[in-house]
Amino acid sequence: MKVRKIVVYSEDTKTACRLASGAMAMATEVTAVILGSKEDAEMAADYCGQVVLVPGQEGRMAEEYVPAVEKIIREEDPVLVLMASTRRGKCAAGRLAVRLEAGAVTEVKAVEPVSDHEVLLKKMVYGGAAVASLKPAGGLSIALVNAGSFEAEKLPRPGAVREAAVCLEERRMVCTEIQPKTEERVNLNGAKRIIGVGRGIGAQEKIALVEALAQKLGAELACSRPIAEGEKWMPKNRYLGVSGVVVKPEVYVACGISGQVQHMVGVNEARVIIAVNKDKNAPIFKHCDYGIVGDLNKVVPALTQLL
Repeated sequence: MKVRKIVVYSEDTKTACRLASGAMAMATEVTAVILGSKEDAEMAADYCGQVVLVPGQEGRMAEEYVPAVEKIIREEDPVLVLMASTRRGKCAAGRLAVRLEAGAVTEVKAVEPVSDHEVLLKKMVYGGAAVASLKPAGGLSIALVNAGSFEAEKLPRPGAVREAAVCLEERRMVCTEIQPKTEERVNLNGAKRIIGVGRGIGAQEKIALVEALAQKLGAELACSRPIAEGEKWMPKNRYLGVSGVVVKPEVYVACGISGQVQHMVGVNEARVIIAVNKDKNAPIFKHCDYGIVGDLNKVVPALTQLL
């Protein structure tokens, strides 16, 4: 079952490509709205049947393009608008929802078509302990999902590209300066291998043991919420979980992570899950494909040496 049409929108082209690939499996027609350059639109056309380019202007903030995106959505008349659940995405979705009189749902885990004009939006509730199925009351809906849930898959031939007129909001804010974040850049959504560190590591200096294993595996390093928000041993952009990053790697290795539902929501779509924990009764062993019961201070160096 597929819905009639989905429009995807993100100010980031790579994210839009992932969203478009996900939408192609759910809709008969998919249109991607791209904010940027002609090259950005051509990139997106490899993943989507139709691309509408909104040319970017220097010094303008992404939210200011909402009137142009609104106009395109009205012209396309989709059943659903699919957006990324990012800070910018949430800001734009709120404005679009008001303008279009649409319902917007954040942190959507799955979109399930039930007819050509209707979808069910599924999201985690109660800290990840349950899944709520939300049925739009009528008209257009906006769903914000984690783009990492989808793989960007190229089409046999590129889609059509057209350019839309730029229609901007009246300026209420002016971007005077852009400063890069001081924290390290990490792309967990695109990582094929990820190693997660939990409070079972014991001390911050022990993270170096897991870093050595990550280098051998060619893996990104991530963590559970207590490590990022409680101990502050790692930056928040490496935190996996229901209110953190949701990933879909080929391999996920959990080191010293108990496996509470709030964390597993972020990793349960991994193709293979490997757990290392000294507590044989840890919940993680109910969710993993391979489990090692043992002291990670001994197990992790041994794995690193074997690799």
